[in-house]
Amino acid sequence: MAGQALGGGTDGAVSQGAVTGGAAEAVETLEATSQREMMRLVAQLYYVRELGQPEIAALTGFSISKVSRLLASARASGVVRISVDGAPSAPTPLARALSEALGLEAWVTPGHETTPALAARLCAVAAAARLADELPAEGAIGLTGGYTVEALVAALPSLSRPAAVVVPLVGGWDSSNPHLNSNEIARHMAERIGAGVRLLHAPGLLDNEATTAALLSDSAVTATTRLWGELRLALVGMSGAPRFAPGYGTVMDRLDDGGRARLSDKGAVGDVAGHLVRLDGSFVQDEWERRTISIPIDTLRGVPRVVAIAAGANKIETIVAGARTGLLHVLITDEPTATAALDLLASGR
Repeated sequence: MAGQALGGGTDGAVSQGAVTGGAAEAVETLEATSQREMMRLVAQLYYVRELGQPEIAALTGFSISKVSRLLASARASGVVRISVDGAPSAPTPLARALSEALGLEAWVTPGHETTPALAARLCAVAAAARLADELPAEGAIGLTGGYTVEALVAALPSLSRPAAVVVPLVGGWDSSNPHLNSNEIARHMAERIGAGVRLLHAPGLLDNEATTAALLSDSAVTATTRLWGELRLALVGMSGAPRFAPGYGTVMDRLDDGGRARLSDKGAVGDVAGHLVRLDGSFVQDEWERRTISIPIDTLRGVPRVVAIAAGANKIETIVAGARTGLLHVLITDEPTATAALDLLASGR
């Protein structure tokens, strides 16, 4: 009997504990439901009624920071689900026209800006998600420096490409112009896409041709440049003609007025991956280019996928010239630049 009494006492304790535990679970469920409803209420005020966070704080008595936290939690928990239409899967009529005129694949981003700096940055940001889909899962990915390339890299979504390695295609040091520091841009791209990186321990422009040749044979440099022959994809920027001052730093800023005039006299309308080009697609021979460390033309021509990006009123001749070199497989530009390029081609120049 004693044992039974003891057993009965134990059963009673378990029942009491079950009641207590059940009540606690009920309270937790109620609190979670209440919190979710509060997130829904704040989200409705913000997204549906379009009230600002200060207005919501005044209505509810919450602090603005609490309103902000509730909105963030609403998105994280799925109370708020935001969808954005994807980019058109088919090329636009303008992109098709540019593709046919230049003999390559053209991506035309939206926008109506003609100011060089703003046009370049908006084009880069608009192209970033699509370029991310193009990046190979393994192997070497090369890139140049430049204002537009830097903007595109900064806009890339986070990816995981552990079997890929990012390599600069032009000299990696430029302390005077961060847009041309290809080592830092390559490092940033590697971080964005979860890849490795190999730096190019050499400046973009050297004092003379002999120094350039000597540096290109240095083992620390060849450890990186040997990967140029193994590239799966190259992302290249293109500068405008020497006569332009677009409002941001370009490789043409390495020239004095005499150097700009000399290149203009030779017909240079810009550069592709460090190589000066004329409007007809031919390459300009100049000592300035021979002092520049960049991927050789023949090596770049062997890359299976070369993607060039350029936009702005200063790049119209450059993209036509770049396409005519035969180096490019993909050209990324924006609507005004594409339209102007077609006009240039129609003019017969």
